[in-house]
Amino acid sequence: MRNSHLAIILGIWLALAACSKPTQDKTTQDLKSVGSDVGAAAKDVATAPAMKELGSDIKQGAKETGQTLKEEAKSAGQKTDEALNKVNSDATKK
Repeated sequence: MRNSHLAIILGIWLALAACSKPTQDKTTQDLKSVGSDVGAAAKDVATAPAMKELGSDIKQGAKETGQTLKEEAKSAGQKTDEALNKVNSDATKK
């Protein structure tokens, strides 16, 4: 991923180097404008109510998943203990 970003930046710089000064200036202004637009859009997305709900949903899902894993691990431990007890019992009978 880093290499693709580097390639894009290098391509932009090469394209700018091949252009006239007015074209370079216009391209630079356009890129700055796009950068600020992307920043504003990212801020809008981050503060959107849907993102807050998503964050809540992720927290709740993580909590439920953690509880389920805890219960399953306990169950697996109990089944392992039962199996070991049965093996020990069978071994002592022989």
